[in-house]
Amino acid sequence: MTDKQEVSPKLDSLADRINYLFAALPPPDGSRAEYANQHVLTWLREHDYELSPSHISELRRGIKTNPTMRVLQGLANFFEVRVGFFYGDTDAVRDTLSELRLRRAMRENQVTDIAARVAGMSPAHRHLVADFITDVIYKHGKGGSSSST
Repeated sequence: MTDKQEVSPKLDSLADRINYLFAALPPPDGSRAEYANQHVLTWLREHDYELSPSHISELRRGIKTNPTMRVLQGLANFFEVRVGFFYGDTDAVRDTLSELRLRRAMRENQVTDIAARVAGMSPAHRHLVADFITDVIYKHGKGGSSSST
């Protein structure tokens, strides 16, 4: 079904996946379009992950391609994604993209009621709910009329 298809982000390399998270998850205070490297570094250091400004820059530019598991775990914790996302694990990538769609919808439309209902669900069930919501959006549009019964 073509009306459900959406453009998939380019996630071929570790740099692509890291940069995708920076772009897809702006700071919650709305102060910037995406996190600055320094903000992420500060958070990582506050949580006992050591990473230099040049290291994160080189990861984002694809110069460094084999960071330690500790570095990837720190980035995963900051962005609240599974570390498998950075390795390109198919399930982790699928789940992350699905969850990020849901996070964007919540942020853009303040859909807190739905979030409260799915918060306690397993990742697999959250994925199903996210897919269902995506189907509804694509079939009926974002601003669907509530009087169409």
